[in-house]
Amino acid sequence: MTTLLYSGYYDLDNETNPFEVDPNFYYISGCDLPNVLLLKKDKKHYVHVEIPNIQWYDSDYFVTVLKQCFNAQMIDFKELLQLLKGQKIQTLSNIKTHPKWSSLRKFPMDDSSIDHRLSKQREVKHIDEIMNIEKACTYTSAGIKHIMRLSYPSMSQIELQGLFKQSISKKGIQELSFNPITSHGKYNQYLHYIAKDRPIDKGSMVLLDLGCKYNHYCSDISRCFPISGKFTLRQKKIYNVVLRALKYALTLMKPGQHWKTITKQVQLKLYDECLKLKLVKPLQHDKDKCQLISLVMPHALGHHVGLDTHDCGPITTLRERMVVAVEPGIYFQGGTTSPHINRSVWLTYQNIGGIRLEDTITITKTGHKNLSKVTKEIAGIEKLMK
Repeated sequence: MTTLLYSGYYDLDNETNPFEVDPNFYYISGCDLPNVLLLKKDKKHYVHVEIPNIQWYDSDYFVTVLKQCFNAQMIDFKELLQLLKGQKIQTLSNIKTHPKWSSLRKFPMDDSSIDHRLSKQREVKHIDEIMNIEKACTYTSAGIKHIMRLSYPSMSQIELQGLFKQSISKKGIQELSFNPITSHGKYNQYLHYIAKDRPIDKGSMVLLDLGCKYNHYCSDISRCFPISGKFTLRQKKIYNVVLRALKYALTLMKPGQHWKTITKQVQLKLYDECLKLKLVKPLQHDKDKCQLISLVMPHALGHHVGLDTHDCGPITTLRERMVVAVEPGIYFQGGTTSPHINRSVWLTYQNIGGIRLEDTITITKTGHKNLSKVTKEIAGIEKLMK
């Protein structure tokens, strides 16, 4: 079988994010250069590459890295087409984004098998992958601490993002895992909130969901803190509901555990904690409790982390050297209605907006290792903000 892999296109018209290497291409080749076609045929390797316009791109860097990546014969596009004739070709799904796809599409290509195989393979990380993710988590944690130390009421949500970018840039990092989430107060209810030039009100809870990349490997950490530096009694109560749920979830993180079972157990824990606050009404059956909690936590408990923030599809059974993010939360969304929610109690917490706490962890032989290096304890956060 002949294999043709494409790294992705450098788009000069996209000045914000002109290129991002295809994760599967990088996983196989270790190369993060754009416009690269890598062909493997009859145990020989060939490379066709189009160096981006020298007026806009550091071509010297490109050539230097290309030599480090591949010990392969360089060919032009016509030679590539000749080598593909009569071949059964397996490729990545991104091949259709190649600028010369109209010439490539005439060849029979299987563009799903490699992606499917690698999706399963990438669930379990190599040691160097875990080291890269841990490094990314360390820098993200430092960025969150930087925000907590320097934030104050009247700062804008966008300024908080600026503090994070300032922190990681001092470590030579600019690549983010995803668009940062920095919200406060009622805006915490929105799961994928886009920061605005909104001043953060005194007394508000701030929600951070941030991550940077290290060698293209992602981190993903969420923390909440009071912009004034001290939790109110009401903030402590709802924060502890989520904190206890996260701590409980982490005790379940070990090889062989089924993710659906873990999710159900954590949902029941959240229900019990909400019941203590009289936020929800007593229910008899676990199924009803879980359905109710899915209204106030309308997202999955977690996801794989790797070359993508949401890596490799859904989690099934935990295995050693998996890396996952664990993120319970409670959100006071305006459209949430249920006869099993105590509306009067709900309204007293509504101005908090929501709480989400998230750690990135790796599964070990007997349990897990937490890669997130920033406190989530109330006392620790208040101490950090003094």
